[in-house]
Amino acid sequence: MLIVDSLGERQTTTIARGHNALHPSTRTLEAINDPASLGYVYGAVTEHLGWRRGDEEGTVMALAALGDPERFRPLLARALRTTPTGFSVDPAYFPPRALTSGYPRTSRRFMDETCPERHPSEPLQDVHRDLAAALQERTEQVMLHLARRARTITRSRRLCVGGGVATNCVSIGRIIEAGIFDEVFVPPAPGDAGTAIGAAIAAHTGSRSRRPVSGVARACYLGPSYQHQALDLTPWPGLQQKTLGVESAEFLADQLAHGMIVGLFQGRVEAGPRALGNRSILASPLEPGVVERLNATVKFREPFRPFAPMVLAERAAEFFTLGQEAPYMSMASGVTDEARERVPPIVHANGTSRPQTVTRSQNAFMHDVLSAFARRTGVPVLINTSLNVKGKPICGTPEMALDCLANSGLDALLLEGRWITK
Repeated sequence: MLIVDSLGERQTTTIARGHNALHPSTRTLEAINDPASLGYVYGAVTEHLGWRRGDEEGTVMALAALGDPERFRPLLARALRTTPTGFSVDPAYFPPRALTSGYPRTSRRFMDETCPERHPSEPLQDVHRDLAAALQERTEQVMLHLARRARTITRSRRLCVGGGVATNCVSIGRIIEAGIFDEVFVPPAPGDAGTAIGAAIAAHTGSRSRRPVSGVARACYLGPSYQHQALDLTPWPGLQQKTLGVESAEFLADQLAHGMIVGLFQGRVEAGPRALGNRSILASPLEPGVVERLNATVKFREPFRPFAPMVLAERAAEFFTLGQEAPYMSMASGVTDEARERVPPIVHANGTSRPQTVTRSQNAFMHDVLSAFARRTGVPVLINTSLNVKGKPICGTPEMALDCLANSGLDALLLEGRWITK
């Protein structure tokens, strides 16, 4: 196990050996303590570049693909040094954290050698793109270094990565590509939000309990469901609905194949930061200009932000080179020539994509939709992004989903078998 975060108690990075038995257990082998924190550094630069620390690091990861890391590569190598057992952070660039607000996370020297802090309203410049690129490149190098260290001291052929930095899907992809492990696993909620799940498991498998947790390890739909809730559209007079029959997957696939952008609200809410087919916005990757339309009129976010695909697991190798399942959209993958030619909207500027591989056992409805879409188009791939707009949480309730439909460029919403349009 490799846990890389901003801060736990004192630890920021932990390598442990996990034992999967009736009572799962872990044994910490090595740890790195604050102020050496990869998550802290990434958050500090995120804030320096004008985005919210602890929330918008993914935006910086996306921006990195548009920059050249060479300009700030030496600086990041000095500021974030690898050591035989991990890494260290130079306080001359990143002062030690203070657990109260108002203290800077980057130093005057850092600003002098990079750029002034960017206000969110300021336009992006090459210097911002290059700094993001260097940060991302160094993060990948450190994560790969830590993964190799974990392989050496645990001797395990499988790796579980957790902590907030585990949401950096490009770093996870680099670890997989390196072939250090037979399998790499990232839970659906690897950051702080997953603590609640871990606490529940710990209570469930306490020292006096003999209850197994086999059903938890691969679960991701853990939130509330609203399948039988009555729907009143009175607060949204511009919306109208009709009830679909048992062929709702076929109907949805047909609408997507004809270019509609559709919100999907079904079953339990996903655990973690990714929409995985229960609170999703779906679109065809074959539609011209779909990325621009999604960013500008549906999500209201930066035009450089990429969109991730979902794909039938049994056909994933036709489009992605990852070589393993990615059920939680947590791993960046290289793409095949087939993907570049047939579904270019799902390929980011750095030549990668962040797929969700869908099996029938994981999400039967989305497996049916992808299969139906493939019968119509020959492509078992859909664009999948979270059912929300920039700055808002994923739509956890029907009312939130209806607001999203009414106040964005969504064409329609499929809400628990009801087709809702404007």
